[in-house]
Amino acid sequence: MLAACAKAPDLPLRPDPSPPPGSTTEVITARDGTQLLARHWPAKGDTRGVLVIMHGLKDYSARYAALATRLAGAGYSIYAFDLRGHGRSAGPRVAPRDWNDYVDDLDRFLTLVEQREPGKKLFLFGHSMGGEIAARTAEVHRPALAGLILSGAALEVDASPLLLAGTRLGAALAPGAPGLSLDNKDFSSDPHNAAVMDKDELISQPPAPTRTAGGLIEGMHAFWASIDALTMPLLALHGTADRLTAPSGSRALVLRAPSTDKTLRIYDGYFHDLVHEPGDRGAHVADDIQAWLDAHTGGAPVPAPAVYAGHLAGDPRGWTQAVELGGGISQLGGSTHGAGRIAIELARPSPIGWHGALTARLLDGHYAIALRPIGVALHVGGTSFGIDGGGSLVTGTTLALSGGAWLEQSLGPVHLGGFAELDHRDASVYLVGGTLRLGGDRGYWPGARAGVGPMISAGAECASDCGWFAIVGLELFGAD
Repeated sequence: MLAACAKAPDLPLRPDPSPPPGSTTEVITARDGTQLLARHWPAKGDTRGVLVIMHGLKDYSARYAALATRLAGAGYSIYAFDLRGHGRSAGPRVAPRDWNDYVDDLDRFLTLVEQREPGKKLFLFGHSMGGEIAARTAEVHRPALAGLILSGAALEVDASPLLLAGTRLGAALAPGAPGLSLDNKDFSSDPHNAAVMDKDELISQPPAPTRTAGGLIEGMHAFWASIDALTMPLLALHGTADRLTAPSGSRALVLRAPSTDKTLRIYDGYFHDLVHEPGDRGAHVADDIQAWLDAHTGGAPVPAPAVYAGHLAGDPRGWTQAVELGGGISQLGGSTHGAGRIAIELARPSPIGWHGALTARLLDGHYAIALRPIGVALHVGGTSFGIDGGGSLVTGTTLALSGGAWLEQSLGPVHLGGFAELDHRDASVYLVGGTLRLGGDRGYWPGARAGVGPMISAGAECASDCGWFAIVGLELFGAD
């Protein structure tokens, strides 16, 4: 309860007493009145194009001074601003009240830049969480953009699909609880970069709240649902050693976006924050960014490499996972008792493969705890089902053989499940039931879907006599 009521500090705007050399700062006002610190690096000589930089989490605009200075020297007018709650901008610390505030702020900033640079080609660069914000904004702002560059964009995560359902649940029940922790050592392969981040007072070090984590995955859902809007030229950059965002998302973007001008560059062994990779690594990334911009502002064309065909972190693993827990009543032989059931179902069908389960139930005053690790699962269309076997501990210390069957089916606004369990020693005890969960499954990126919501479960139990049970509770489901 304390975590749910926790509130991120709402910081005021903090002016920059010493802007990076060659840059100017100003204050812009968001639609809701939040004050944001913005920066501009004017182009040296004739302006060949305009680039807006959108930073990510544990990040802010001044950290891109080296890249901005380089590109300004090459004739590009560079603009950036600190996201609300980040860097020197005002707002709740890394905790937007609504995720779409990020998109609206960037959309309005792009319009402001267009007004200041009329007739110039406008490009958008986004890194990490800022890459997701930039990509989503590009779908909204697409008529005016000459190109989109994404660096380590948060379009997918390399994690269990059940994490998506759990994140949604956490964001709803405890939005202020810690929910998104990023280790500074994972940003760059240069240990000095982590040391600098550790001491940077403009970087929020505690974990971001679950509200931010929930907004991040909801942003992924919104982005992929509108992928057909990305018709502008695209450049996607990602390192294979990125432990914070999944490089598979950048590849999926290039494969699925309808743009006819799209380039994927995968850097072997590079970490998450590509422009802050040490020495020649960071310079290589900056070279690729500038060459792509030059090619799209009248310079020599740059051939796009073949789409990376090797394994990338975040590629589908084929897991199907479900967790159910609830309580209610049961009736056997005319007597009514309390009831409860917990079930964890794991499967890796793809389309046929392993299945196992861990279940615990309390019906009619008797309990059974079963571990069934040996099974087979099959996935056909939108249906997953399987059978499994193992052993159980029933009331007292009685050990029994245990078998089970399981089914999951998404049907629009609801999710259906079915289960059967058998425990046998001297006599057999079995139950059969079905589950209806309110709230359908949602796709978050290609191949990944998840859902969470209240469920109703009911069925029959038979031993020496037969009876019924009814349970209400919660179900989480995820599949990739």
